[in-house]
Amino acid sequence: MMADELKNAPRVLVIYNTVTGFSKTYGTWIAEDLKADLRPLSEVVEGVKSGRINLASYDLVVYGAGVRMAIIRGFKKFRKMAKDAGILNQGRVIVWANGGTPQHPDRDWKCAARTFTKNELAKGEFPFFYFEGGVRYEGLPAGEKALLKVFAKRVQKYRDRGEWAVAVADHIAEGYDHTNRDSIAPLVECAQAVLKNRLNRLG
Repeated sequence: MMADELKNAPRVLVIYNTVTGFSKTYGTWIAEDLKADLRPLSEVVEGVKSGRINLASYDLVVYGAGVRMAIIRGFKKFRKMAKDAGILNQGRVIVWANGGTPQHPDRDWKCAARTFTKNELAKGEFPFFYFEGGVRYEGLPAGEKALLKVFAKRVQKYRDRGEWAVAVADHIAEGYDHTNRDSIAPLVECAQAVLKNRLNRLG
């Protein structure tokens, strides 16, 4: 890429918040496809505080994390930083979540509904995508690990809810990794469209 092309290339930041590694995997793939900077949420928080990172300097910010109790981890902290940076209500933020259940149109909206405000949902403030990650006990806090083990026993009662329930029930005790690079394609396509529209407006 020539110097002028580098200078005019859109700036994208991918922020991930991970406990067991699935969000980092998806964040890495997304950053590679978008030729974006990649940072963990903790590093961004410190960078914003110190002035080393300016979210407003990016044309697009993509945030993603795993879910806990169907809520996207760390999103409240990210939202505050984005608000302080003045990048909300501008179509400059995309959000993904990853969890232990397979992608399904009847379920994927639930973590967005429990994470975003009613106003954000009504306005469609954040294009949102859900990816299947998996279950990994390594790295989980003791309390969450204990709850997951309880859930692993309870989920056996719901095997009649379909193939996804059987798949989860069969593998949850030992853990599993169902990350799939192909599943990020809709997010990457959305991001490219956002960047194209933004550059057209600015140009």
